[in-house]
Amino acid sequence: MFDSNDCIVEGTMSNLFFAKAGILHTPLLVNCGIEGILRQIVIEFAIRYGLGLAENHFNKQDVLEADEVFVTNSVIGVWPVKQLENQCFDVGRITRDIQQWYAGACEEEANL
Repeated sequence: MFDSNDCIVEGTMSNLFFAKAGILHTPLLVNCGIEGILRQIVIEFAIRYGLGLAENHFNKQDVLEADEVFVTNSVIGVWPVKQLENQCFDVGRITRDIQQWYAGACEEEANL
């Protein structure tokens, strides 16, 4: 999904993240978009575990040039994107780490 300036906002019913050069990026949601609960959790993980984080306005080319891409929502969790248009993405270390951190947090919550 794009805003009126052709900046990426989010996926359909999901928040978007991408990693490039070891830094996690997510669209800045100031004028539109939904700041989902899991989006905030992923941002908190990035801060807690010392992952570089950039919230900014990004265009489609920024995402197509990423090393890894994933979407999040409370139903699907952390879901890797394998392909966008003709660009394929690996499920990389950052995506896997965030999946593990989230799975661990869910397990902790279930045991309370």
